Amino acid sequence: MSKYLTELHLHTKESSLCSEIPAKQMIEEYKKQGYSTIVITDHCSKSKFSILGEATWVEKIDYMYKGFDIAKEYGSNLGINILLGVEIKLQLSNNKYSEYLIYGIDRDFLYENENIYDYTLEKLYKICNKKGYLVVQAHPFRDNVQLAQLEYIDGIEVFNGCQNEISRNDKALEYGNSTNKILTSGSDFHRLDDLARGGIITNIEIKDINKLVEILKSREYELIKDRHKMKESIQY
Repeated sequence: MSKYLTELHLHTKESSLCSEIPAKQMIEEYKKQGYSTIVITDHCSKSKFSILGEATWVEKIDYMYKGFDIAKEYGSNLGINILLGVEIKLQLSNNKYSEYLIYGIDRDFLYENENIYDYTLEKLYKICNKKGYLVVQAHPFRDNVQLAQLEYIDGIEVFNGCQNEISRNDKALEYGNSTNKILTSGSDFHRLDDLARGGIITNIEIKDINKLVEILKSREYELIKDRHKMKESIQY
């Protein structure tokens, strides 16, 4: 039976200032690694959008979609499914923050929720839950990250492949296994050394965002835990 690889956490140079790799190059590299689907989760944060100055909220969201739009067109030519996600940063008091990967969103949702990064987690979760979107806390055990209240998330990222950060994946996995939440893995791709370290493995190809949400809810997938080190994936 064929196996399909899906990347769940990735940033493009066009839309995330912290990323070094343009969307077209990113797709080519993932194609070489055998991935069939990529979810682009460019950053949505107050600090990022403040750099855009007097631009309107719609213009800021369109900037955030720039990498996705390039990838979507180019990916279709290369035979890779490009799906839309987002990573929203909630800045909290006492220098703490938390970031959430949202799966299932569309462009209109972000257009309609101006300054979404100022929402409380409870508000963010409730509006996402009402739409059927999934809210997954990214890299929950990095420094200065506040652990989310479990009632306001659907899942926990238990493997994060970003090589420029200390994510404490072992601790995240142990914590995730102690809950009944969806567990995810993502490369958190910013640079080539992050390439194809995380994601999920499925028996069917994920061609649209609704199918991704369905599969994550069903838990019928394996987690990829750093393919470059040949660690075993986790079987659900």
